[in-house]
Amino acid sequence: MKIGVFGAGAVGAYYGARLAAAGQDVHFVARGPHLAAMREHGLKVKSERGDLHLDPVQASDDPAEIGPADVVLLCVKLWDTDPAIQAMAPLMGPDSVAVSFQNGVMAEDRLVAAFGADRVWGGTAQIPAVIEAPGVICHTGRMAGLEFGELDNSRSDRIEAFRAAC
Repeated sequence: MKIGVFGAGAVGAYYGARLAAAGQDVHFVARGPHLAAMREHGLKVKSERGDLHLDPVQASDDPAEIGPADVVLLCVKLWDTDPAIQAMAPLMGPDSVAVSFQNGVMAEDRLVAAFGADRVWGGTAQIPAVIEAPGVICHTGRMAGLEFGELDNSRSDRIEAFRAAC
């Protein structure tokens, strides 16, 4: 499954790294020193649930370089939601689905307005994590969970495929 992670901060990088380590085709959209460190040294996750080091990492600051993904995880800070939704459009192919793992309640409505309700899932992430240094994520506890689903509460094949990937 091709997974785009738009916003490779603590939340996006942690879950993206776990998905990549599990064999998924994960592409990170990042910027600045964090992107440079991931390109040069890979992505490190320090966690009581197991450390990992991905090297190489598929990371870019240009979503068009990545192209359409099956699932796009929106993991930017809440105030970056609108520009991120515009910028992530190249990741959204005709069968792609987007899910927000942000703090806040606005993102789903904005994703629906941009891509349509049939291409958006609801989601929440529970994790205490920080960027310890560029390219290094520190998971500061044991709690780590994702909740996601179709907006109409159905159990679709694509939900089950992503659940299996997780």
